[in-house]
Amino acid sequence: MAAEVVEETVFQGGINTVRRRGDRVHRPASAAAPAIHRLLRHLRAAGFDAAPEPLGYDDEGNEVLSFLEGDVHNPLPAALRTPDLLTSAATLLRRFHDASATFVSGPDDRWQLPARSPAEVICHGDIAPYNAVVRDGRVVGFFDFDVAHPGPRLWDLAYAVYRFAPLHAPTNPDSAGSPEQQARQAAHFCRAYGVEPGAPLLDAVADRLPALLASMRARAEAGEAASLAHIAAGHPALYEEDIRYLRAQRDVLLRVFAAPIIAGRGARTRSPPPG
Repeated sequence: MAAEVVEETVFQGGINTVRRRGDRVHRPASAAAPAIHRLLRHLRAAGFDAAPEPLGYDDEGNEVLSFLEGDVHNPLPAALRTPDLLTSAATLLRRFHDASATFVSGPDDRWQLPARSPAEVICHGDIAPYNAVVRDGRVVGFFDFDVAHPGPRLWDLAYAVYRFAPLHAPTNPDSAGSPEQQARQAAHFCRAYGVEPGAPLLDAVADRLPALLASMRARAEAGEAASLAHIAAGHPALYEEDIRYLRAQRDVLLRVFAAPIIAGRGARTRSPPPG
């Protein structure tokens, strides 16, 4: 009896070449893979099933994960920049953080990024449209947990808002909307997550981008091909311009954050910080 032939689809991500074979994904395993697999199993046990299920390793040493059905967009098209999509992404991030809060990181866990204090949750580290699965206009899953690490909720939330609002300068090809529109999107994301937007969020974004640049340059110096390619493609200049943009538009963003919500879209409430 002939062996069943499984069709293979190859995806080239920002760092890894990923192969889908049926309902499974085979991707290069980093030194953090054992810790990440423990985290993914913990999430499922805690009731969070919107992340891949770890299925071990193949004969070539690649990690094997379940495939999340849906579409991935980078950047989000205009038709998907909706309140429903923002709400779904933010509430899913909140569910992930809540489920990860009880994960106990062990001394042998080798995260690719250093733990940050306070270690309230496990940060995904790269929540963005390119790591989100969309079905019917809503985010239904997150994948690529390679840079997960212990840290504060706000650290992860700030980067997600930066990517989904997006808080990008007009020169960034992924930018969309005026500063006021971006601020309203950011505020919606924060409130759907359960926090009020304000200066702490902008400060976290302003810290997060230099940290991303520092990590990219350190990886490039260590010879990582993907980071070398990102630098050659001019990514640092984009992040540096976004940092300048956020500083220049800070007052505008904060003013919109503080504005009342338009009647008919829900009364404005101040949610307590996540515990």
